[in-house]
Amino acid sequence: MSFNELSEKYAARFGSPSMDSVGLEEFIQILELVAMKNKGFFIFKVDGERECNIYTFILNMSTSNDILIRKDTDSIREGMEFFFSELERVGIYP
Repeated sequence: MSFNELSEKYAARFGSPSMDSVGLEEFIQILELVAMKNKGFFIFKVDGERECNIYTFILNMSTSNDILIRKDTDSIREGMEFFFSELERVGIYP
């Protein structure tokens, strides 16, 4: 399954018709649930000192075999899609 297909599938699990319809607030709420269920943490950071890849997404889950997902990017949408595709790929849901 492709990166795009995986992110679309994960978005559909939460009632979104497509990944494009998932807003940042909804994305953060879903990642909050994932982090809480797996006794982990989620960080979304904007780094004004960087010239590229200013957005950093990090999810660390200690109860799920120490899974760490990280993405540095210039696009919030790309980071959201990456996270949903990775969560679907490894089968982690809230």
